[in-house]
Amino acid sequence: DAQIIFDQVLEGMGFVPNSLKMMTHKPNILGGFVTLFANIKGFSHNQVSTLTALRVFLKTVRWTMKAKKSTHQEVPHYLKDLIAHVSSNASGCRYCQAHTALEAHLHGAEIEKIGAVWDFQTSPLFSDKEKAALSFALAAGAVPNFVTAEHHAELEKYYTPAQIVEIVATISVFGFLNRWNDSMMTPLEEKPLDFASQHLKMGGCEVGKHRSHT
Repeated sequence: DAQIIFDQVLEGMGFVPNSLKMMTHKPNILGGFVTLFANIKGFSHNQVSTLTALRVFLKTVRWTMKAKKSTHQEVPHYLKDLIAHVSSNASGCRYCQAHTALEAHLHGAEIEKIGAVWDFQTSPLFSDKEKAALSFALAAGAVPNFVTAEHHAELEKYYTPAQIVEIVATISVFGFLNRWNDSMMTPLEEKPLDFASQHLKMGGCEVGKHRSHT
């Protein structure tokens, strides 16, 4: 189903990276990634015609709609938010920490659970399944990355290959946002700042570079 993408990559690079093949467990993630990558890095190969780019875009839209309608059990939204929160904290991005904490609550995570997220390994508020995902996120968000085979083995006890792709994609897209917001010194908005200040003990001094520029 992803052959149109692989054909273009093969023509441009001479091979298809295994990283892209792994994304085929979630074609909508594959399509979204190649679209983002092409728009950021640019179309360096003349072989990519407007028609081909349009076909890839339309296929990505279909994959997205199919994923939206799927009854397949995906990783819960609140857990993705907590995964993003833990990986953002590991990388040190205060902006993303505040946003992901608020999003986790909006998606159903209790205040107590959000407040205890940094004790997740010992907290009775987290299941073994959640702990496996958050331990992976902590390792993956660190620089340098310290994910091990043991992290993968624990993750594979509870999650399907497609769900693992979702987890890694969540961590990875927040890797992009962590660097973006810390590098751009993005001012933290009032709503996530208020939530973080109340529930994460994130006072003004900890906001640092993300204070309002006004």
